Amino acid sequence: MNNLYSVLRALMIASILVFVSSCKDEKTTTPTTTTQHWDYEATDKWTSEGYPDCAGTIQSPVDIDTAQVIKADLPNVTLNYQPFNMNIIDNGHTIQVNNNTGLSSITYKGDKYTFAQFHFHCSSEHTINGAFAPMELHLVHKSSTGSLLVLGVFLQKGGTANPVLDKVFNNFPAKTEEVDSTSESIDLTGLLPEDKKYYTYIGSLTTPPCSQGVDFILFKQPMMISDAQYDKFKAKYEHNHRPVQPINNRIVFEDNN
Repeated sequence: MNNLYSVLRALMIASILVFVSSCKDEKTTTPTTTTQHWDYEATDKWTSEGYPDCAGTIQSPVDIDTAQVIKADLPNVTLNYQPFNMNIIDNGHTIQVNNNTGLSSITYKGDKYTFAQFHFHCSSEHTINGAFAPMELHLVHKSSTGSLLVLGVFLQKGGTANPVLDKVFNNFPAKTEEVDSTSESIDLTGLLPEDKKYYTYIGSLTTPPCSQGVDFILFKQPMMISDAQYDKFKAKYEHNHRPVQPINNRIVFEDNN
């Protein structure tokens, strides 16, 4: 099954590279403004607002139809996280925590991806068989060649307060678009489930510029948060998720380890 996964993934990546390459000329003739305002109330206008990739065929998020996934013995995600003092920003779309130390990373299929930032969506962006989770956490990582990998964690309310999230939610910035440097040290491992089985597929950033070719790893086991934590974020950003995008001809793999 591992060989099947490798072959199918290689074919999928090859087809995506062909697609992206075929679009390059079109992109260079399309005016883009990376600072163009966008919002979640009109996601269908992102393309006309200067983000052509948002109309691509390998967009995220998607619905994970468990009857259609291909089960395989997928590689483990190796965590190389180090505690760091968080820099937190309310960017007008979500609460985001940045790490500028470059010391935290993951290794996946032999490649190193350095942690860049994490942020939240309410409700979840990805769905499982059409069902939303209350929230979704995205941890964004980048390789030395510029490839992006996002770890996605579904957040379910009704549990005890997550201590790492408490540090984040107790330090919401007073102003938008200003980075607050804090003395709060956080460890990213406290944001990930104990069971690391996952779904994976190739998609895109879920916000403009909607860059394509992003590796998504979505952990199957959710993390529990308290009702109070959920309510606090919801009061800030109640609807900051992009609608589910067509899966088209992409394959979603499910970890069978």
